[in-house]
Amino acid sequence: MTVVSSPFQAPRTLQAAGRLTFEGPNTVRKQGAWWRIRREVEAMEYVRHRTSIPIPAVIEVHSDSEQGESQRWMLMERLPGVELGAAWPKMSEDARTETIEQLRSCFKQLHRLRPDGAGWIGSCSGGPAYDHRLDNRSARGPFPTVGDFHDSLVAPLKECPRPDWASKYRDQLPDNHDIVFAHADLSWEHILVDPETGDVNGILDWEMAGFWPAWWEYRKALFGSRSQPWWADVLRQVMAEHPRETEADMDLEMF
Repeated sequence: MTVVSSPFQAPRTLQAAGRLTFEGPNTVRKQGAWWRIRREVEAMEYVRHRTSIPIPAVIEVHSDSEQGESQRWMLMERLPGVELGAAWPKMSEDARTETIEQLRSCFKQLHRLRPDGAGWIGSCSGGPAYDHRLDNRSARGPFPTVGDFHDSLVAPLKECPRPDWASKYRDQLPDNHDIVFAHADLSWEHILVDPETGDVNGILDWEMAGFWPAWWEYRKALFGSRSQPWWADVLRQVMAEHPRETEADMDLEMF
């Protein structure tokens, strides 16, 4: 779901995403299930009104349930820049430093956002939580507390041949984490930069964004094959690390 302006990257990205249409130099159409589109628009508007993080402007949103998924879409601004993963090897040290500083500012702003009242784990409006790590097909929750969310992560272990492992892993997920607003799907593909200056031109793909335990952003940014050494080093410089919780959940992901 990455929006890029580099012509040699666009075909690969389109094929992988399957839901984006680059409609010219200035706009991108994103199609999909209506609840996902609505959730992403909601998160983008929430962030836009509370931070200075560069994200695409939403131009138009449309849903026609009678005509299928092809008629459920949002039209958004197409931002300039190159995916960080493609740009990083060619960037100067000064440009890299600038990117790090700007990303650090972005995530400080984002993680200062808190839900109203006692809080919840879920969307910015109090709806369910959605994350590929939890379920590719549907949302879950919302979870009223961090503890309830952690309980859900270890629940599959109770059905495995070693149900006593549930307590072992649950102890590695302390419930005293703050609930913060997180992008929750950060990767080098979702960051657009100017390779010459290091300016961050955009952070993309907000459909999993919402209120999560403070450790979730770091864990998700290291999700799967994205834990490359250079990327892990970038993350160490732009957000708080949570290695214990990350290692525990990477184990839990297997169940």
